[in-house]
Amino acid sequence: MHELIKQLTERMQKLNHLSPILPDEELYIQFECETETAVVAVSKHSIEQKEAADERQVLTVRGSKEALEALLNGRLKLQQQIRLHEVNISGSFRHMLLLESLLHLSKPYRHVC
Repeated sequence: MHELIKQLTERMQKLNHLSPILPDEELYIQFECETETAVVAVSKHSIEQKEAADERQVLTVRGSKEALEALLNGRLKLQQQIRLHEVNISGSFRHMLLLESLLHLSKPYRHVC
């Protein structure tokens, strides 16, 4: 999962069209599965992986490793996985919508031949 988080942060750093929706203060997005926890801090100033989350501004996404991989790879949307009870979100609704937008806008597109 850490490799997928690294790929996500690298994609997000390259996409200038994300900056208008990024928050001014850091938002910590914590992804948790059975064996791993990974944290990404996003703001207008930086997007980077962190060791731990600041408890004030954190959105936690919990699910199986397979569910989180499908989410980070763009195979399933966040709302689809919530409806299917594959992931559980804790944090504000506003931050959840922001995460859903960021994941959709930074989705890895594969060219069709």
